[in-house]
Amino acid sequence: MAVLRNSMFQEILFPGDEDEFGSQGQLFLQKVLRYHLAPDSLVMNSPVVIFDFETTGLDSIRDRIIEVGAIKYVNGKRVGDFSFLVKPEIPLPEIITKITGITPEMLEGQPAIEAVLPDFLQFIDKTVLVAHNAEFDMAFLRSACSRLGYQIEYPCFCTLKMARQLLPDLESKNLDTLAKHYELTFAARHRSVGDCEVTGAVLNNLLKKEGLHLQQWKDFESVQVV
Repeated sequence: MAVLRNSMFQEILFPGDEDEFGSQGQLFLQKVLRYHLAPDSLVMNSPVVIFDFETTGLDSIRDRIIEVGAIKYVNGKRVGDFSFLVKPEIPLPEIITKITGITPEMLEGQPAIEAVLPDFLQFIDKTVLVAHNAEFDMAFLRSACSRLGYQIEYPCFCTLKMARQLLPDLESKNLDTLAKHYELTFAARHRSVGDCEVTGAVLNNLLKKEGLHLQQWKDFESVQVV
């Protein structure tokens, strides 16, 4: 059974943390959001959020999120979507516009990450997170959280890691190749919710075919992102 260790947005103090005191000696409070699964928890019995970020680049420290997309599933049923464009505080490179179709004009007037992140954290509260190349997306999520005074500890696993283990003979493990392998069709690649839809379909196929042995959280150990 999943165990919620701390309630959403509960402020707690980190005794012994290097950031416990600010530069002037003040106590430093951070909102810590935790949700843990027991090793014998049936993963797909928990609410699952597939998420994806579009960003200004690959560096989770220097670059910024420009689009947040997520789909929530409960008992395999799609129950909610989360989709926002985000205005970054740094310029949008042309190469990102070419890849995503997102232009600087589209980002003008959009909310900053400070406005979007609390709602996103509420959306993913008490869920299992899933992403394709999840280490990338989790790095950006943790970086944004850190800048805004949050620390998150959520169960997360990666469909890219799953594909590498379960489909070793497939030439590439990117979403396009996996979609072709499973004869999936999709419309909005390289936009956040569109990529989430593809990831969800790929995950469903992996679990029903090559990954039938993946049931409990302990079975996902090798594809988890911590």
